[in-house]
Amino acid sequence: MYPDYHMHTNLSDGHHTHDEMVYAAEASGLTEIGFSDHISLKPVGWAMDLKRIPEMIDLIAHIQKKSNSVTVRFGAEVDYIPDLVDQTRSLIKSLPLDYVIGSVHFIDDWNFDTDINGYNGTDIDVFYRAYFRLIGEAAQTGMFDVIGHADLAKKFAVYPTFKLQKTYEQCARIFNESGVVVELNTSGKNKPCAEFYPSVDFLEILHHYRVPITLGSDAHVEQNIGQYFDEAVNLLKSLGYKEIIGFNQRKRITIGI
Repeated sequence: MYPDYHMHTNLSDGHHTHDEMVYAAEASGLTEIGFSDHISLKPVGWAMDLKRIPEMIDLIAHIQKKSNSVTVRFGAEVDYIPDLVDQTRSLIKSLPLDYVIGSVHFIDDWNFDTDINGYNGTDIDVFYRAYFRLIGEAAQTGMFDVIGHADLAKKFAVYPTFKLQKTYEQCARIFNESGVVVELNTSGKNKPCAEFYPSVDFLEILHHYRVPITLGSDAHVEQNIGQYFDEAVNLLKSLGYKEIIGFNQRKRITIGI
């Protein structure tokens, strides 16, 4: 099995403890996982209380020492907030992380990932352009190892009137120039959009621009760890990918597929 680098515990919006997630991963046959609880400097209910960061560090260090059959990496899913880049960068540097997933969940103060009412009256074309601009900016900051669910804008199956190929190509160029990895986040299959993040079309363009890929289930419950990974790896192979990326202390590890 391949590593699952995107999962949430009850420190943020997950439903299970670190121990429970490790046991579930082991039962599923995974030999490596990474915890990536939400960290956001913009207050939001699904992110962890920043006062609990020392507790998180201690918990993961303890699990890393006692876990034999499952290698545990220390990750974080950190929100890109344009006005808080310096503070975010300082916070990331203070943590003993193996990797950082950079995600965009906000357009200004609208938490579009969970506030579905915000779509009412919104110009979806403007929304998409804003979202992909922010994802590109996130990559260019150099703060993040991984770009999370890179086309999250489609989550609720709302789509722009324009074709997205040029947008994908622009993002892929930025990702390549910025040296980031993009995750194939399998949780999109369970959302209204009913497909992986990124889409097949986007993944094809990412491969053309030689953007490396890692895997993440975005599991918030233990049952979803490693969900759809066989399908995801087969898709990557069909597009020409021969490897995915693992992490250790902010350094990449190449894993053949």
